[in-house]
Amino acid sequence: METTTAYAPASSLGWLDLDRAASERVGELLRALDEPGTLDVLGLGTVRDAFSGMLNPGTSTIQTRLRYFLFIPWICARLEAERVPPADFSRRLRDDEARLIDCLRHLGHNQGVIGYAAGRNLKRMPSDAYWGGLWTWGLRQLDLSIFEYGQRVAALGRTRPERDDDGNAMTRNVSMWASLPPPPDDFLEAEITFDLAQEEAQVLVDNIRRHHEGTLLAVLCATPDAAAGVDYPWELPTHGMPSQLVETLGHARNFSELTAGPQHVYNMLLARRAREEFGWKTGDLEESELGRLEAWSERIGKRLDVFRSWAAEMPRFWALLAEHHISYSVQEFVNAIVTRAAEDPEGFAEDREVHKLIGKRELRLKSKRARLAHRSALENWNGLGVGGQFDYRWGITKSFLTDIADGLRAGS
Repeated sequence: METTTAYAPASSLGWLDLDRAASERVGELLRALDEPGTLDVLGLGTVRDAFSGMLNPGTSTIQTRLRYFLFIPWICARLEAERVPPADFSRRLRDDEARLIDCLRHLGHNQGVIGYAAGRNLKRMPSDAYWGGLWTWGLRQLDLSIFEYGQRVAALGRTRPERDDDGNAMTRNVSMWASLPPPPDDFLEAEITFDLAQEEAQVLVDNIRRHHEGTLLAVLCATPDAAAGVDYPWELPTHGMPSQLVETLGHARNFSELTAGPQHVYNMLLARRAREEFGWKTGDLEESELGRLEAWSERIGKRLDVFRSWAAEMPRFWALLAEHHISYSVQEFVNAIVTRAAEDPEGFAEDREVHKLIGKRELRLKSKRARLAHRSALENWNGLGVGGQFDYRWGITKSFLTDIADGLRAGS
């Protein structure tokens, strides 16, 4: 098969570039769409992201280790203390984050060091990946973009509260940051690790619980070791969890397991069409996807009564997600595909009605770049399958919980 170019979505996003802050917020949105695992050929991402936020608020698949939630405020507090002028803020922030990379590089490859290889040339610095989460967890107390914050750093530095001899604030001032443990004395000057001190871990836990009580992330902060070795969040023991969280996990599981099927069918149909249209050797992909679909139908069959009951009560599912404003077209597709899957999981892979639903869905989403509908679009396919079962950022959540567990044990 010839080397092909990567898929580029046909959708477009426009906005009025009124100021730099607005552009930055749009940039954050676009960068979020570029996260690993967000390629969304059937338009299921809005539901996936809604559950991710409900279960694990403040997390993102481009985050790595938990202590960055302290590194970034520590860096910014230094810039405030120095009253860095707006014109110098971006450069100084990048310089300090580059120094942080250098201080972490001794940990080695694949240890969660953002920018380990790129260093100063990294396009997306850690502050970019964690800025939204800092606000969500209440660690950042002012709803400002990084650019807006940079415009106010010097002013915020001038309004630092007066403190007594014991370091306690004597006056109340508007602060960008929640009360956090201080950084090490040699921060940004010496090697540092991702190991949380006990006080640091406790502050993060307290903020998560305070701002997101009842979420999976907050509940597991009480027993962070429980996440170890668990592949999906619904495999956790639910005894003692709030009933609403248990219900949310049940809906999230059903959606994740049932919608894995149509994603594998999409890959199978691409493989078949590419072979028919161009004679490409896509037999291995087709066979692989058929194997996954066989395993999928067996899993669905083991819980078939549950899935059929769930499929019959989809209005209840969409009511749970009402505040997330899932579009009607998404709801319509999910309702139809879930019904077909629950009716006959064994025949799902070769169900012609399923094939039609998937083809129409891709065409609606991508128009002329729909590969199942347009030969020219298929020709630019890279020959790889996409999609799979959703875990709602469980991987990064498990990493954070491991860091919390280790931190809470530190010094004990």
